[in-house]
This record gives sequence, structure tokens and C-alpha cells, in this order.
Amino acid sequence: MKDWTHGITRRGFLSGLAVAGITPVAQRVARAFPDAAPQKKWTGDNFEEAHEIMRNPYRFLQDPSEWVRHDEMRDVVIVGGGMAGLTTAFLLRDRNVLLLEREPQTGGVSKSGNWNGIEYSIGAAYMIDPEPEEGGPRNPNFDLLLDLGLRKKGEKLDKERNIERRWSEGSENHCLFTNTEAFSEGEIHSKQNIEFFEHVNDEGPTPDIPPTNPKLVEQLDSISYKTFLYDEKLQQSIWGKTLGPLSPRAREATEYYFWGAFGTNTWETSAYHGLNFFSAEFGNILVFPGGNSFIAKRLTERIRQRNPQLIETGHYVLEIETGKDKKSWSVLAYHEGKVHRYQARAVVFSSPLFLAKRMIPNLLDDQRKAIESLDYRSFVVANVLLRNRMDEIFSNEKIHNAYELTRMHNVDVQRQMPEVLNGQKVFSDICSADFASWRSTPYAVLTVYRPFPYAHGRDRLRYLTYEYVEAEVRKAILEGLSHHGLKDTHIEEIRLARWGHPMIIPRPGQMAPGGVLETARKSQDGLYFAHTDIQGAPAIENALASARAAVENVNKYLG
Repeated sequence: MKDWTHGITRRGFLSGLAVAGITPVAQRVARAFPDAAPQKKWTGDNFEEAHEIMRNPYRFLQDPSEWVRHDEMRDVVIVGGGMAGLTTAFLLRDRNVLLLEREPQTGGVSKSGNWNGIEYSIGAAYMIDPEPEEGGPRNPNFDLLLDLGLRKKGEKLDKERNIERRWSEGSENHCLFTNTEAFSEGEIHSKQNIEFFEHVNDEGPTPDIPPTNPKLVEQLDSISYKTFLYDEKLQQSIWGKTLGPLSPRAREATEYYFWGAFGTNTWETSAYHGLNFFSAEFGNILVFPGGNSFIAKRLTERIRQRNPQLIETGHYVLEIETGKDKKSWSVLAYHEGKVHRYQARAVVFSSPLFLAKRMIPNLLDDQRKAIESLDYRSFVVANVLLRNRMDEIFSNEKIHNAYELTRMHNVDVQRQMPEVLNGQKVFSDICSADFASWRSTPYAVLTVYRPFPYAHGRDRLRYLTYEYVEAEVRKAILEGLSHHGLKDTHIEEIRLARWGHPMIIPRPGQMAPGGVLETARKSQDGLYFAHTDIQGAPAIENALASARAAVENVNKYLG
């Protein structure tokens, strides 16, 4: 399929807006709100700077005499300050650790912004609530939140309004809507559908990450999620019950969920990962103000309380090599015009795997090939700042009480090319940013996820201007929600973040023993990996699991 955005200039895009019936946003804002001063700068990934440095890192390394050499031998250097890197640093905080992060702020895709007292996510929005059943086995994710002061046992997060966290409860807080109607989850999925997913989530066997049931991996990772949906024989053999038929709306909603969760379609996604994600949505979702950035900020705060020098931001790691003694590691990082050389007994690589092939020269050949076979998808997050509360704008309770909103188009998703449908639908889902704070301000923010769930989508995003994406999101939001009460005058501003490589594609077959993921994350003595990528799907739970595994390996290696 030809990517028609190649070769299109900025002028061409802006001219195309008029053809599509979209007035350039800057002109519309100036006319309607003459005193407004909208932010017009991408947040998220800095495409230009990152590509410029990483395409030719060796030009910075040509004169070792100019390097700043840090002679201290640390226990561990952690490369990357996203959720996995921060968790690794927190769990190793009693050791001599240094975390290097390229951005000014830690968190990776778990970052946030603020407007009129509302913290909104510009990336990862929530996690599955990890509180274990009474009398059940301990959950290490819950233990981490306890340690950080972000959860307590027995909290009723559907009622307690004086704490900065809240449950979004399945059908009660998920609204699916068309241009004229609104539905609850229970009106889209049948009772049999819901009972099946709840059974998988509560009774099992559950497709855990990291995997604990090799047979379940073999059964589910070998097929796509789309195939699984119609394989009643397989469902019956594993769970003793079947999912039942999906309504056209349920099939459509499922496809859009995969757009937002993975940047993929059901037919290209492993059934293991798909079921791991989708069944969990029928339990409690844990929401913090600003999404998962709330956790990232608390991790950063606690790490710096232990040692303010443990985290260094603004460091682009260029190369990771074994030391001359073959028992230590050298990490070269570019910071403020200088190359800095750090030494450590061990390194934890907590960045996307595709960067490892650029930064680590002595990767094994099969490992390098496995990493090169992995693919990624991109997305944009648009935060729509609203001048009124949700219940003042939307009269329908299903909408103004919702945390998550999914727009339906009443189309057969099996008969549409993803790039065509994506161009019509634009966004996959919306999260209500002030939900976690119980709508405590006179304003609202809608966090809108705009994925590119098709090949070449990442290339297309590189060519899209801020003005174009802002205009298409505004148009799509008003088309979908104007009948329900949203007006153009409610919108104060739209702020955009773009993410170039945040979502690894969890293709069928990658989790197999000796397969792509196992090969790609292969450790060496003193070199370990901690990132969502190594588990094969983009989720905070995968980041935390990979961090715990890396910490176990580091402690075993260092003694």
C-alpha cells in the first residue's frame, strides 16, 4: 500500500485542510478567542533531535581526549528513565546506582501536563488495579504501590474522594457512543461475552505477564486474537465455556480497543497478549491524576530522596561496551556538548530494544537479527481543554460519568482497510482527565488517543504538522460529541504530544521458547534488559515485571 503522505509539503497539508472542510486552527482561534495564546509545540518525543544524534553517534566519539571521565566504579548504570528504569533504580536504591535519562523529565511515555489544576496524561493513562483478593497470593505491583504510598489495603476507591486515585469500574465508567447515541459496556457486549472475560480474569487460567503457564502460551501465542474470538473449541478446552457470538458493535469496539492499546488490529496481534489486556478491562482500572505519570513522579521523588545524584537527565547514551577487564562496563553519554564516560559492574538497558542494536556493539548476531525483526507503532495524544465541567456540557450521564469513551461508527471493521478507517475515525478512545479527582474543578480535559494502526503509520506521523493534527482532532471530536452537547466554544485549547516508537507490535509467535523475544532480550554477564518491549506488549505491568526480573539478575550477579 503506497503511503501517500511521502513528499507532501507543509503547504500541501494546510491546503488539504480547506479541501477537507477544516479551517486552519490558528485562524479559528484568533477569530473566536482573540486573547487566547495556545501552546503550539509538540510534547512527547523530540523526533528531530533524537534522530540527529542516534543516526550518527560516532561523530561525538572521535576524540576520547575530550571525554569527561567519571572514574567511580558504580554497581549499576541504568540506561533509560521510563517506568521500567525508574522501578529498577528504586528497587536497587541501596546499591551504588546511576540512572541516565535523555529527556529533561523522567517517566518515558508516563508523563503529564497541567491546566487549571487538572493533571492530564500525555501518554500512558492507567493500570489494572493490582490489589489481590483477600487470602489470595501477593501481587508485587500492589506491594510496590504500598511501598510508594500510592495504595492501601481495603481502600474503596469507588467511594473515597479524599485520596488521589480512583477506580474506573468496567461497564459503569466506560461509555461507547455514536454521533447520536450512547451505550454502556453491557449494551455492547452480551452477558455471555462479559461472563467469559470475567472468568478469564478472575478464575483463570489467565494469560499472565510474565508467563507462568507454558501450555497456555503455546495455545494462545500461536494464533491471532481475531482467530481466537471465533475458536469456540479452543475456548471450551481451556476454560470450559465459550465467549459466544460478538455483536457487530462489539466487534467494532474490540478493534478500536486494539488500536488504542497496541496500535494494532486484532488479526496481527497475539491472542495471548490480546486476552491478557482485554479481559483485564472487565475488572477495576486504577486511575491517578495525570495517569501513570503520577507513579513515575513518586518513584523519581523517592529515588532522589535517597540520593539526589542517582538520576541524571539530559544524557543521550551513545555506546555501551565491556571494559578492558571484561568484568565491567563502560557507558558513553552525550550531555551539554560533552561525552561523559561512566563505569559500572553491571548495566540495565531500560530503553526500547530497537535502540540496543545501535548502542551495544557486541550484541550477538542472532540477538541483533531478532531485534531488527521487531516492529513498532506510533500515536498522538491530544488533550482537549474544556471551559466547563463534564456535567455542564454533556446531559447524558453515561458520557459525563465515564472515564473512558469510545466512538463507534457502525461500520464493519472486517471490510475496511485500517488506514482508510483510521482516517475517518481519527481517534480510538478518550479518557476523562479529571475523573481521578472526582471532577473537583470547574473545568474538564478530554485526553484523546490518536493511533496510527497500520504499516507506515510512523512514517506518516513524521510528515504531519501540529496544525493538521490539531484540526483533524477538533473536527472529529465535534463530529462525534456535538449532538451530545459539546460546542466549539467549549474548547479553550488542544495540546498535542507525539510518540514515535512507543508500542511494540505483539505479533503471534514471538513469545515461543527460543523465539524472537527470548532471543532479543538475551542477557550477558552484567548486561540485563528491563522494558515493556522484552515482554512483547506496551503496558505498565510489563515494565514492572521486566524491572523485577532485571533486579533479580543484577543482585544474583553482583552478590
